[in-house]
Amino acid sequence: MDSVPIPTGCIPLNDAFDHAEFYSVIGVCVDYFEVTKSRGTDYMTTLKLHDATWNRENGSGMNFRLFNGNPSNLPVIGDQGDVVIFRNFKNINRGETMGISNRGSKWVVLPATALASCDNLQDMHRRATWSGKNNPSIPWEFDIFSEDELRYAKWLADQEDPSQWRPVLASTALQREHIMSTNGGNPPPRGQKFRLIKDLEVSYNRTGTYADLLGEVRHIYSDDYKTDLRLTDYTTNEGLYEFRFGDPEAGRDGDLYGYTDDSNKKWPGPWGRMTMTLTLWDAHHNYARANVKEGTFVYLRNVQIKLGRNGSNLEGFCRGDKDNPSRSNVEVRKPHEAQSDDHMKSLLIRKREYEEKAKAENIRFIRNAQAVQKRQVEEADEPKSKKARLRNRKKRENKVKHDTGQRPEGSAADTGKSVAKLNGNVRCENVNVPCKTVIDILDDDNLVRTTAQGTTFKLPFQNCRYRANVRVVDFFPDDIADFAAPREYSEYDYLSDGDNGRDSDIDLNQGGGNDVSWEWRFFLLVEDARQQQASRDGRPARMELLVANTDGDYLLNMEACDLRSDENARELAKVKEKLFHLWGDLQEKKEETAMAGGSSWKPSARPFQCLIKEYGVPTRTAGGRSRDSLSYERVFGLFGTTI
Repeated sequence: MDSVPIPTGCIPLNDAFDHAEFYSVIGVCVDYFEVTKSRGTDYMTTLKLHDATWNRENGSGMNFRLFNGNPSNLPVIGDQGDVVIFRNFKNINRGETMGISNRGSKWVVLPATALASCDNLQDMHRRATWSGKNNPSIPWEFDIFSEDELRYAKWLADQEDPSQWRPVLASTALQREHIMSTNGGNPPPRGQKFRLIKDLEVSYNRTGTYADLLGEVRHIYSDDYKTDLRLTDYTTNEGLYEFRFGDPEAGRDGDLYGYTDDSNKKWPGPWGRMTMTLTLWDAHHNYARANVKEGTFVYLRNVQIKLGRNGSNLEGFCRGDKDNPSRSNVEVRKPHEAQSDDHMKSLLIRKREYEEKAKAENIRFIRNAQAVQKRQVEEADEPKSKKARLRNRKKRENKVKHDTGQRPEGSAADTGKSVAKLNGNVRCENVNVPCKTVIDILDDDNLVRTTAQGTTFKLPFQNCRYRANVRVVDFFPDDIADFAAPREYSEYDYLSDGDNGRDSDIDLNQGGGNDVSWEWRFFLLVEDARQQQASRDGRPARMELLVANTDGDYLLNMEACDLRSDENARELAKVKEKLFHLWGDLQEKKEETAMAGGSSWKPSARPFQCLIKEYGVPTRTAGGRSRDSLSYERVFGLFGTTI
């Protein structure tokens, strides 16, 4: 069979492996695992795809992992050789690069047996499976697959040599346990490789013992060849090096980094024999160097435990796998996983208990270990003289003015040429949601209900989603640097005991306080794209849309940060440039009007299509009602829309 070009919109697997954006691929499934339960609430499956372009040394193809809350919405492979189409996937690297599904991903499975006998799309539609095939509520925004994709799939299948495929492995112990549990059986007890640091024992043989560990990195040091971690899970083991609080004469025995010098100011805690040194090489070192820092929680698999270099303390070692040199046994874990992972939850509880004990005993413990490193860097970089510090501050201020004062390319005239035409730079996720006007969405008659007895009442809000064509006419706050707002964050938030009062006295200016995360929080005032759609008072129908948190991440395709910080001047400039594509010269018009003492301006931004969600926010009320009673404010938010 003659060579067939790859269909439009798809890329070869060899290119997808290094791709940083969303992509679509077609490949032959050469290995797969049955659907099983993930660590969270979803189900997952893993497939390995291969195509004629694959020429990498790491394995026989590229791995893809799909997640869904309903196992019937995941692909089922009949046998090796089935051709799979993945749309809208993106790569992650957790020890190895793999494609990961998201809520916008789609899949198609073309059975190998059908490819040999089906000659047209109609025949293949009857034999193929795809996401949402048996669920009419999940619409497709395009054809299931095209003639070009079917032709390419047939050619791919013809290029494969089944003798090169590895036999499909039997189900794993975890999968067998899940299958037995879901069918009412009692699975056999698992062999436990996971260990707490307190349970590790000294082994005097040459190879030592092997264990899986979960802990927090309190210090990290990397060079070109290896990474050293100081890891704790807040349990005590007498075989570890002892960090003594307030003892500058403790000596350097076993203290590789001189933490006992300078009155132990470099060590954030914990104190005692709670912290273990681990050395990582090869792929483990590369992953840790790129993804791990002080304060990161990590899960390490197959750690070799034995006496360390000084011959008296337990240490851990992770070396590369000769059969799979790209595989890493280090995995970053997040505090929110405590909601579904008992090991993570127990670790956070032990850390909180240690912090409370240290505070009661007046022992210094810095919760955020990264604050120590950051303070050391700032102290090293900051000049000693006051005059030099003022000069540096002036340079930073001038840099901010230079970076943020540039106007993006384009002009107001450009944005006003085609008001009726929708802005192609802005897109929303689900175009199948019915389109409504702003005046229809705001109509109070939508909130009126009638009981079976004929009594009418008015709802405070609805939980609804809409699609609308709108243009931005104003925004708040007035300063775009305030579009990102701080939120006090504590890893203990994910513990389910509901006790958050213990953190109320923490000073955020202190290094040991809670982290402050940043999230988007701003309002867009929008009106109907068709200006003749007016409200009852004759003015254009307008509504406020809240853009908050992850909805802002998706709109701007970037995470929030402190936009007032000199360090984030480039990020602020990038935000302004993004918003220029959303609202044209609105920012310039607003600033010019304010300088002239005016309060109104004529909107000239091109309209765009967006998704709007309506919901209610509880608010405290006064005036005759109980102080603790609740009322609800009707709120509209922007979501599922991206620039």
